[in-house]
Amino acid sequence: MRSSDRLVASTADAAWLPRGSTAEAWACGSTVSPEPAIIVRLLLTRVGSGRESEIFCVEAAKGLDLPTRFLGGDDGWTAPTVGLEDLSHDIFGQVIPTYCVGYVRNVVPTPDETYNYPTPYAHVPVFTTTPAIEPIAPGEWVSLSRGRNELSTRHWWPIAEWFLSPRR
Repeated sequence: MRSSDRLVASTADAAWLPRGSTAEAWACGSTVSPEPAIIVRLLLTRVGSGRESEIFCVEAAKGLDLPTRFLGGDDGWTAPTVGLEDLSHDIFGQVIPTYCVGYVRNVVPTPDETYNYPTPYAHVPVFTTTPAIEPIAPGEWVSLSRGRNELSTRHWWPIAEWFLSPRR
């Protein structure tokens, strides 16, 4: 966490984390990813035809989600920069410059047998592109109002809402 980072949401005793853990959503603006990172995500936005902001989502196991790359595997952990380059290539067909707009930080003081990530902190940074570019991967653009109804339970939602907020 850097001094300019801003806490935008916090979920105490998050159901997906071990008992006594917290999931925090932080907003930032940095080319550097917080470490250790366990997943990287891309937040792609545009203004739709109805002048409403839209977020690009892909189909995932639990429904629509941001384009995502898991960094852990049988061979250990992949560096976030490598995972982000691989994700960028999957979504755009090339590596595109990005910067981190926020991250979810799992705060796990006491892991249990189901939690296989670094402790006490594990990060899920959310990046956007600069400049904006249209994806070539299959997916759909979701309006902000629809997203509030369908995506607001996603851990990254407070970061997306903050990023699209005119008051940030």
